[in-house]
Amino acid sequence: MSSNASSRILEAARAIAARDGAGKITIEAVAKEAGLSKGGVLYNFPTKKALLSGLLDQMLVAHRGLLSEVPESHPARTLTGYLETVIQSKDVDDDLSMAILATAATDPRLLDPLRTELDSDLERILTDTQDAPAAMIAVLAIQGLRFQRLLNLPDGGAEIRERVIERLRIIIDEL
Repeated sequence: MSSNASSRILEAARAIAARDGAGKITIEAVAKEAGLSKGGVLYNFPTKKALLSGLLDQMLVAHRGLLSEVPESHPARTLTGYLETVIQSKDVDDDLSMAILATAATDPRLLDPLRTELDSDLERILTDTQDAPAAMIAVLAIQGLRFQRLLNLPDGGAEIRERVIERLRIIIDEL
């Protein structure tokens, strides 16, 4: 099978997550959605964990894409991109993130690519700014926004959330 089949399989898994929720992603459901045999899916992704890992990789590629949209001349480029990744995440990405986190509870190594990516981002964030502690506070605030959304925790309402995001943008621009 080709990488085209892998892309088709991942698109099918995303479609299932968007329509039915990430909990409904099974090898059989993905095969049906992609118009492939179960064996065709298993050839590319031998387990559901491998499929979720592929989805995580896809999400990391999207994150890198958002980072690349921030002008290179921006002094806090990576931190700005990090904030944009959280702001622009879609509900389906949140659902997939929760499925990946749930799977990672039984196999924490599933998150190793995410850890590597975030470690690299954090290194750039802390070296690209004049105030590393303030940059780290912004990182923690952005992570808080992400988990607040993922876990559907109270956020003070849309107006305050928008004001928080605007304040974070100002803080980041001042770094």
